[in-house]
Amino acid sequence: MTTKNITISGTDLSTRKINQKIKKGLSENEKIFYIENSQKLDSIVVGLREESNFKLKGEFGDFVGALNDGARIEISGKIGRYVGNNMTRGEIIVNGTAEDGVGFGTYHGTIVVKGNAGDSIGQLNKGGTIVIDGNIGKLAGLYMLSDEIIVTGDAGEDTGDWMIGGTIYVGGDFQTGTNAEVRVLENSDKNKLQSIFQNYGIKAPIETFKKIEHQEIRPFYG
Repeated sequence: MTTKNITISGTDLSTRKINQKIKKGLSENEKIFYIENSQKLDSIVVGLREESNFKLKGEFGDFVGALNDGARIEISGKIGRYVGNNMTRGEIIVNGTAEDGVGFGTYHGTIVVKGNAGDSIGQLNKGGTIVIDGNIGKLAGLYMLSDEIIVTGDAGEDTGDWMIGGTIYVGGDFQTGTNAEVRVLENSDKNKLQSIFQNYGIKAPIETFKKIEHQEIRPFYG
């Protein structure tokens, strides 16, 4: 069976109809999907387990790419809340801005937003890489457990609040929260940032970054 491509217009379709077309296409070995949308629909391309490619263009709502487990999703336009929520594998690239909750509860995979994002970025991050090439709001990394959040611009109040593990890198200004501590950027950190920036075409001066990690491994029992 040969691989095919499919184009889906979301102008007159509901979320359910779009996801039905995706499911049907995947069953027929279609691997590249082009989706255009002007309705700001929620829960598009959710729960994907196949290693397929999605190219979304327009304005989309909440929970795009949630529970992703292998797909590469590239979005050109504005995105709502909780993009990549609880994803376990794959890659999501947003060429535009995102609202609150980017990468909430992420287990693995990579989410890159090439623009500003809202509050609560990477909360409960358990093993994903979340990159925001812009500014973000407050409470980034709340209760995060592992891996990294990278912000090239400014972060708001309570960055890293009650974090238990992982690392937050911020290139601009920020205010740390409870159990968060600013530490020296080591060569291994610089190499990691350089590799990620090169991979995703991000131009940010690494020497301006600060590293934030937890103070206590068990902050709730202190």
